[in-house]
Amino acid sequence: MGYIVDLTVILCDVFGSQGKVSRSGAQSVINNFNSGSSSPKTSIHNDISSFIRTVPQFQYGGNDVVMAKIIDLISRNCGPPL
Repeated sequence: MGYIVDLTVILCDVFGSQGKVSRSGAQSVINNFNSGSSSPKTSIHNDISSFIRTVPQFQYGGNDVVMAKIIDLISRNCGPPL
């Protein structure tokens, strides 16, 4: 779940700019995503951990609950809602 959200948010930031995508620009986006204790990555993964602890395990069987959380995280961290 974390990998999907992380990659989507990073790609949104890399390709969301109107200019050309460069290697250094992509690396800068990745560095910003990972940097510090208040980074987007930390926030996303804390939210996922909280979700896992609060949703009863039997509800994981339905992908709808997990998919809804993935969509929510991407929407909140990647611009306009999906």
